[in-house]
Amino acid sequence: MSEQGERPESRVVVPDDVIPAGRGPQLRRTGPPVDGRPARSGVPLRFWFIGLITAGALLVLGTTGVRGWWAHRLHDIAGGSEPADFVIGLFVGALPLIGIALGRIGTRGARRVMRMFLLGAAGFVVSYLLSPSISRYASDTHAGRVFDEQAPGYLWGVLSANALWLVVLVVAWWRFRQWRRHWATRRRGPA
Repeated sequence: MSEQGERPESRVVVPDDVIPAGRGPQLRRTGPPVDGRPARSGVPLRFWFIGLITAGALLVLGTTGVRGWWAHRLHDIAGGSEPADFVIGLFVGALPLIGIALGRIGTRGARRVMRMFLLGAAGFVVSYLLSPSISRYASDTHAGRVFDEQAPGYLWGVLSANALWLVVLVVAWWRFRQWRRHWATRRRGPA
């Protein structure tokens, strides 16, 4: 087309379309900020704060006999009822599985795996703080004495849940190996 056939609006630059300097999308700078402030570290301050509070709480709880305190609280909650102690123990022992299941909800990919790992690990830590481990219970007769006196069914619930999540882990590993073998031996291309 000739210049006479063009519309005059196509040649005019409207000031609203021009982005002033320093506004709009900008390149990400790897160096220090322009205004002279020091660069921030990679981990936000709130995560350091939460980590320090958690570490302090674990230090205090680990040194003051949290298991003895928990056994007395269980006795107060359940009133010495063995079935109630068993159900509470089953829940506490299943906390790693519950954490993994909760971590699976809502995200995909690497974030899902990381959330499953972190929540499962948190469940394992809480479960370990509130009951002796299987190896400690088997090797040390004193480890479960306070629970046997205060909450008789609790340790059996925890041990049952631990056995349950070990069975779930073995079945998951077996299913993964089956899937992997199937994936490796399937036919590719036209049949």
